[in-house]
Amino acid sequence: MIAYFPDVYPDELLYSRLARYYTASGYMAYTFAAEDLFMSKTARPDIEFVNTYTPDTMEAITRYVSMNQIVEKHTMFPYYGRFLPKERRHKAFEALNDMTGNHRNLLAIPKNKSDKTRCLRYCPLCSDYDRELYGETYWHRIHQMIGIYICPIHKCYLMESQVIISSKATPSLKSAEEIIPQSEEHILSDNQIECRVVKYMMEVFQADIDMESSVMAGEFLYSKMANTKYRSVRGQQRNITLFHKDFTEFYKNLSQNWFTELWQIQKVLTNDRINFYEICLMAMFLNISVDELVHMKLPKKSQQQLFDEEIYRLHEQGLKYPEIAKILNASYITVKTIGERRYGTYHKLPEEPLKSGAKPKDWKQIDEETLPLVKEAIRQLQGDGNIRPKKVSVFAVEKMLNLSSKKISLHLPKCYVEIQRNQESQEQYWAREVVWAARQIINSEDSLTWRKVRDLTNMRHIDFEACLPYIPDYADTKLGELLFHLL
Repeated sequence: MIAYFPDVYPDELLYSRLARYYTASGYMAYTFAAEDLFMSKTARPDIEFVNTYTPDTMEAITRYVSMNQIVEKHTMFPYYGRFLPKERRHKAFEALNDMTGNHRNLLAIPKNKSDKTRCLRYCPLCSDYDRELYGETYWHRIHQMIGIYICPIHKCYLMESQVIISSKATPSLKSAEEIIPQSEEHILSDNQIECRVVKYMMEVFQADIDMESSVMAGEFLYSKMANTKYRSVRGQQRNITLFHKDFTEFYKNLSQNWFTELWQIQKVLTNDRINFYEICLMAMFLNISVDELVHMKLPKKSQQQLFDEEIYRLHEQGLKYPEIAKILNASYITVKTIGERRYGTYHKLPEEPLKSGAKPKDWKQIDEETLPLVKEAIRQLQGDGNIRPKKVSVFAVEKMLNLSSKKISLHLPKCYVEIQRNQESQEQYWAREVVWAARQIINSEDSLTWRKVRDLTNMRHIDFEACLPYIPDYADTKLGELLFHLL
């Protein structure tokens, strides 16, 4: 039976609270405490999250604070779970609340690819402050965030303890008070960008979690790139190479920063990477406030919709298309086709049903008028070197131009022939994609390797081999030779 259990401190890990209980209770050995605390006496204390506790332990833990609050304010759930998809986020939160033990399969916990062992860290100045205020120090959550090396509060470098964060470590409960030395020397950081990053991360980490948000970080960050130099005037294309160049320059003095590759940025934007540190870096670079990031919302209208509406508005005021193109810094052809509602747009007027005696549509004329738009759509799908290419198909063109399914194949023969002329085999498309990836890597002044090409394209080794014969069709001789020698 648990007669005494310590109150929880602000931002304290649950593990830290259990360790303080163990130290203060005078157990002869850890195994005796484990029998009282855990349903299985052979359980290894989970430093970052929770274990399956005995009813007595649960009663003590939740005496003055709910289990929901324990999970959100006293585990590392906000770091690994905040940006998960809504359903997965709920499942992970419930797994921690119910102590079912499958939370690690649901949370976005990055694999430790280095040989370095993670240990609990601490700030000497925080420890001094804790001892002065509470009479003892404890393990703070904010010091355990992956990617930070200085204290967000005092800006001094964090110190590593000997308490290992690993499933292979010997089971133990080590309190911070018995591990952290008294009045330890500290070193302050003068790295301004690092100080800004850790403060931003701390504020995001400690903010309440919007459990009902269904907005993914990738699409939110992409929406925040609207009307910047990283997206075209209509928002359909993005210049990720320029973004990567400016991003790496902005964070060039951030020590031990692993988030530097163009392909990593691509994967965050496509929601294939859900890493708290990386998302915070991109958000801070885009001047997104903490409040905006923790309450992510997408705009009611996309950049494309707003751009099209502006053309309609200016045209209704009497401006000609050349004038509008100059004002909006867009091409005359694009402005004209949008203004005439012939381009793919969310504001396309609904077609009225044919009335009795009405003339049938002149498909030949429609075919002629649509052909330039089809050619432009094909050009956009193929990419311009900066934009990732997409495979040309009738479906892809119809989708881009907001045409109904099979309209081209059934009614627009010239458009259909143009698409067929530009269609390519899967191997040819892979070759185009490989060349695009290689140019992205080279433009970022990085070394060209098969692994980096693979990371950008998600291509298998066998697929890369299959597309090699087509590489010369899309690459110059020098680049072609580099790609042929990657394997």
